[in-house]
Amino acid sequence: MIPQGAQIGGEEQEEVSVLPSLTYVLQASGQRIGRLQLDGKEAVKQAVYKALCTRRYEHLIYSSDYGMEWSWEGIAGRAMVESELERWIQEALLPDDRISEVSEFDFVHESDGVKVSFTVATDFGNFRQETEVNVNV
Repeated sequence: MIPQGAQIGGEEQEEVSVLPSLTYVLQASGQRIGRLQLDGKEAVKQAVYKALCTRRYEHLIYSSDYGMEWSWEGIAGRAMVESELERWIQEALLPDDRISEVSEFDFVHESDGVKVSFTVATDFGNFRQETEVNVNV
């Protein structure tokens, strides 16, 4: 018996739905999670901040591709520090499917660390982000 009524290569197209990036507000200064919710670019900004503040492989709750991984062993000189920081930041942020590119890195070297600013291109628009990294770890 041959099944009846089934269509192979159906004419219906599935609509791709975009999931919201809705999240709760993280209040870093008070170390609290707020009741308000963020969506869009503000939610991605918070995700970037959180990914850069979380050390990769340190917390079992996160997958192995979440957070920033760095090790200063064998790294000497400004050019090498800048190159590695750029790579580590891109590896931390690009697994987020809302982020398409991390570029335009600027570095300010200080006695105990480096301030890094960069542009994050997202589905919701671009923004500049800044972080500080202590190189004497």
